[in-house]
Amino acid sequence: MQTSRTTQADRFIHIVKQYADHVLQLHERRREKDGLPLFADGFHAETKEPVQWLSEGETWTLSNLASQQNWLRTLYSLSHITGEEKYRSAAKDTVDYAFKHLRYGSLLHWGGHLAYDLAGKRTVYAPDKGPQHELKCHYPFYELMYEVSPEETRAYIEAFWDSHVLDWSSLEFSRHGKPAAEPSEGTVWDRDYAPGDPFFTGTGLTFINCGSDLYYAAGQLYRFTGDEKALAWAKRLNGRYGDTRNPVTGMSGYQFSISVLPGVRGDRAVEQFGEQLRAHQPVEGTLSVARQIHTIVGKAGISRMVLAESLGEAGKPFAESAVDDLLAYGRYAYESETNLMHPMLTNGTRLTGLVMERSGYYGKQGEALQAMSADPLLLWSYAMGYRLSGEPLLWECVRGMAKGNGLGDPGLDRTGEGRSLDYATDNPNPYTVFALLELYRVAGQTDYLELACIVGENIIRQGYRHGFFVPSERHPYAKLDSIAPLALLHLAAECIGTRHELPAFCGGSAFFGSAYDGLGHIEDQRLFYLRTEG
Repeated sequence: MQTSRTTQADRFIHIVKQYADHVLQLHERRREKDGLPLFADGFHAETKEPVQWLSEGETWTLSNLASQQNWLRTLYSLSHITGEEKYRSAAKDTVDYAFKHLRYGSLLHWGGHLAYDLAGKRTVYAPDKGPQHELKCHYPFYELMYEVSPEETRAYIEAFWDSHVLDWSSLEFSRHGKPAAEPSEGTVWDRDYAPGDPFFTGTGLTFINCGSDLYYAAGQLYRFTGDEKALAWAKRLNGRYGDTRNPVTGMSGYQFSISVLPGVRGDRAVEQFGEQLRAHQPVEGTLSVARQIHTIVGKAGISRMVLAESLGEAGKPFAESAVDDLLAYGRYAYESETNLMHPMLTNGTRLTGLVMERSGYYGKQGEALQAMSADPLLLWSYAMGYRLSGEPLLWECVRGMAKGNGLGDPGLDRTGEGRSLDYATDNPNPYTVFALLELYRVAGQTDYLELACIVGENIIRQGYRHGFFVPSERHPYAKLDSIAPLALLHLAAECIGTRHELPAFCGGSAFFGSAYDGLGHIEDQRLFYLRTEG
């Protein structure tokens, strides 16, 4: 069996190495001309041409380092597994260049609305957003950044907080940030904290997709440096979402403030549902549609749990918050029979099928709020939550999600009683690999690893085209930051018993959003990487 696993691992490593060599070859050809160690964000799989963005008559060849963090993890992991230093060296060169040439004050020129144009050799930004720094569930590869430069990494993380936090006493922050106009006196962490109750009125947008990036960054800084002040603020921000928990259901909200933008709008839930749901008095922090729940218990949950494990005893509050969310939403919002996660008010009221009487942020008048299928990322999060807590309810959710994603039945509990996995599954989702590896850690039974290898083969068969990873043969564009090769390396490392040596992946993903000529504001994910032809 071990020989078979080693053979399987070798195959996955070979495919990822082939992919990385292909990209590096394209990279070196371009670098010979322009001398830049920066990578293009994506490519047309057949023509090999890099992704280009049309902005106000200009054509940008996008290179957004925030949209390449999992590519950097792939390179770093590949060097660790193969012993070939060229992959890690390419990753480090990119980060080193960014620290020296892509600074935005002490921030970096990257994220949701900032990028670099390889063709024009200049930094660019979304014209409809301005030069705004934004991270939303990106969770950068801080370990590599710190290895390249401890000083610059600390400076970036502190600037990240300093430029986004509007009011330290309440921890109100904005998803958009610019370099602080005036440097902080003393250290950035020397501020007073007097939070008060949640759902206060402010101008910030305290979404958890942004907040999780902030507390993840500060938590990592503590991990590297032992800075207790950074850890304290990370815990405080994490705790602000806990402050929103409904005392009966335990469900927390997507944000902890009521956002009112002067001259623009008020709270979006109040504007759209204030009359229709008057009896519940909804605000954005108490109304969660399915995609928001996906972030709360999915990406934000995984980031909390990965951070918690990396910090040891100091990280326990992050894991506890994640498990509390998983339990509450698993109890009230998740339906195992259908594998659906329902839109909710945090008081326990399901909103599936609610026909909207007014148009607004949540949809158009006449449309109905919809539930969404619990995908492999949620399966991964619930499996990790179960491993950390042993809560039976979380296993019930794992069981429903595994069935709902075509993986068969994991059984009544972790012992495997009644387990019947589906080895004929055609599931090709890279998050499924991470979910099954988590279940393997939970139960220690090799059939989960065997099923993960089948999913790995599905990924290759259905999505490895022209030397790139794409979702399917109908997807013409390949995203450099594909999670597929990283999943295959984690799977290979598990097969040979060295996965614990690889840098952790916590579900982060990336996007670039900007006005595109003729289309208006759109994200690259939708414009290129989710686009299908034929």
